[in-house]
Amino acid sequence: MKYLRAVLVLVLAGAFLSPAPGRCAPAGMAFLKIGVGADAVAMGNAVVSNIDGPGATYWNPGALGLMTGTQFGFVHNESFQSIRQEFAGVTRSFGRFVLGGSFDGTWVENLKSYDDSGNYLGDFAYYGVATGLTGAYSLTDRWGMGATVKYVREALDTYSAGGLAVDLGAQGRGVLLPRLDLGMSILHLGSSMQYVSEQFDLPLTIQGGASYRVPLPSLGAEAVLAAEVRHVRQEDTSVLLGIDYRLQQVASLRFGYRSGMDTEDVSFGLGFRHKQIEADYSYVPFKEDLGAQHRIGLTIRR
Repeated sequence: MKYLRAVLVLVLAGAFLSPAPGRCAPAGMAFLKIGVGADAVAMGNAVVSNIDGPGATYWNPGALGLMTGTQFGFVHNESFQSIRQEFAGVTRSFGRFVLGGSFDGTWVENLKSYDDSGNYLGDFAYYGVATGLTGAYSLTDRWGMGATVKYVREALDTYSAGGLAVDLGAQGRGVLLPRLDLGMSILHLGSSMQYVSEQFDLPLTIQGGASYRVPLPSLGAEAVLAAEVRHVRQEDTSVLLGIDYRLQQVASLRFGYRSGMDTEDVSFGLGFRHKQIEADYSYVPFKEDLGAQHRIGLTIRR
């Protein structure tokens, strides 16, 4: 019973990206489905085609190939049931080559465990971490491609599993049309892993789509409209829509929508930029009295 309850914690940790009832979602490494970045989540995760910060190490390693300089990113996420997520990433360009490193961790502590008779067995915790190294290359000034190799590990009470996984991605900016961006990524490629005697597959994810930048010169603003599709192994395909209204490169107002989710569909966010520092916030309300999720992010560009 103690082990089974720990498995429920794992499902809970990935619940805010869980499919609607009746669909079969993989239980193991569900934390890998939790997106990173306050700006990305505010746009409904529709960012594979337009992301340009350290969060690209998670969403689309190919986007790093089009980045310049050095960037640092930090994100803190507070969600229901005291689920906490921390992300840190850094990227640096060396001409056409760009390197990146990232850490993504999810924790749940002070969980109660009981046996089949209802007797209290003690507290336990859950954590999932992914540490990755990303390499990217700009094929031209408009196309980038890249890959991430990461070590993933998950622990449920006294049980744990870990191994290597790979992410692949490509991004094109201003292709086909002057303000049209395209992107695609394949995330969490890896072999099956095992808890005790139970094997499970990683949540292989394929995502791609397009973003279009609409200039609004009379307002001193620009709007980014994004539409993407996302498919996670053993789940139905979701449609992701996002809007980022950027005012004079100083402030952003964001909105996102995800289809096919049971506990969440819309998201909102704000962003503020001053010189080389950008601060972002996102808010995701959950259904079924689960509360809400708050993310705060900071990006420093040099």
